Amino acid sequence: MDFIKATAELKKEIEDEIKNFFEIELKSVENDTLRDFYKDIRHHTLLGGKRLRPIMCIMAYCGYSEYNNEILRASIAFELLHSSSLILDDAMDEDVIRHGEKTFNAIYADKFLKSTRFDINPYYDGGNWIKKDGLSQLLMIQRSISRYSYALSVLGSNILYALSGKAIRASGFDDKIVTKAMIMQREMYKILNEGQLLDILMEQNGGNEDKYFEMIDHKTGILFKYPLRIGLLFTEKADVYSLDNYSFNLSRAFQVHDDILGVFGEEDTTGKPVDSDIKEGKNTLLVIKTLELADDTQLKKVKAILGNRNASSEDIAEIKDIMKSCGSLDYCIEKESQLINAAKGSIDQNMKEESKIFLTELCDFIIKRNY
Repeated sequence: MDFIKATAELKKEIEDEIKNFFEIELKSVENDTLRDFYKDIRHHTLLGGKRLRPIMCIMAYCGYSEYNNEILRASIAFELLHSSSLILDDAMDEDVIRHGEKTFNAIYADKFLKSTRFDINPYYDGGNWIKKDGLSQLLMIQRSISRYSYALSVLGSNILYALSGKAIRASGFDDKIVTKAMIMQREMYKILNEGQLLDILMEQNGGNEDKYFEMIDHKTGILFKYPLRIGLLFTEKADVYSLDNYSFNLSRAFQVHDDILGVFGEEDTTGKPVDSDIKEGKNTLLVIKTLELADDTQLKKVKAILGNRNASSEDIAEIKDIMKSCGSLDYCIEKESQLINAAKGSIDQNMKEESKIFLTELCDFIIKRNY
C-alpha cells in the first residue's frame, strides 16, 4: 500500500464531499450576511490540513466493510468538528496565523476594524498619545474588535459543530446506527470542551507530565478516538473499542511531535509562527521537561523568556539551545517513539490487511511529518 498516494486520493474525495455538503447548505441560506458567514466557515474548513480524522474513520470502517458513499459522507463530520475546535482554540489563544493564513478570529477582527473606519494614522504622532482622550479611544476600539471577533468565532465554531451532526444524519446509514453515532458524537464534543478547559487552566496553574497528557487525551486524543470508534460502529461487525489503545498512544505521539514542531519546525512548512508557543508560555511537554531538567542558570533564563510576548529572536534561539542541552528535546523524541511503538502493537489483528497496513504507516507518518 502506498500510504501517501492512498491518503492523497481519500483527501481529495473528502474535500470534494465537504464542498458538496456546503453547496447544499448554502442553497438553504437566504440571508446574504449569513451566506457570507457560511462561506468563511467553508474556507476555514478547507484551508490546509491532511484530513487525518475523516481518513481514519474511513479506514476503520474499511477494516471490516467495503468503502462506500455512506462512510464518505459520515466521515466529513470529523473534519467539520475539528475545524470547529480550531476556530475556538485560535480565538482563545489569540492566534492570528494558521496554515499560513489569517485565523478566523483575525479575519473578523480585520472586518470589524474596516467597518468602523477608525483612523489609526494620528497615533503615529506622539502628540496624540498625550491628549486627554487619546489612549481611551485606542482601548475602546481594541476592546470592541476583540469582543466582536471572539463572538463571531464562537458562533462559527457552534455552527460547525451543528453541521458535523448534520453530516452524520445525512450519511444514509440505518437510522438506529445513526442515532448511536450521534450519541457518541455529542459525547466527543463534551469531552473536547473539557480538554479545552483543562488546557486553559494549565496555562494559569502550570502542570506536570501527567496533567499534560490528561489534557491531551481530552483534546487531541478525543479527535482520534471517536472517528475510529464511529467508523467501527458503522460496520455493525466490530468492537467499537478495539482501536482505543491505538488511538490513545497515537494521539499522544501526535501531540508531542506537534509540540516539537511548534518550536523546532520551519514556519514555511508548519504554517504557524514557531516562536508562538514560547512567547505564549504554553505548557507543552517540551516546556514541562525543560523546567524539570534545566540547571539553575538555565532555569533562570527560561523563566525570563517563557511567556514574554516581546522575546527577541535571540531569546528564542537561547531557549531552544537550552531545550537541546538539558535533554528535554531528546526526552520528547524518545517519548513519541515509545508511544508510536505502543500504538503499532495495539492494532486490531482482525481487521483487513489494507487497513492494518494503513494504521501502521500512519504511525510512521505521525512522527516523521514536518508540517
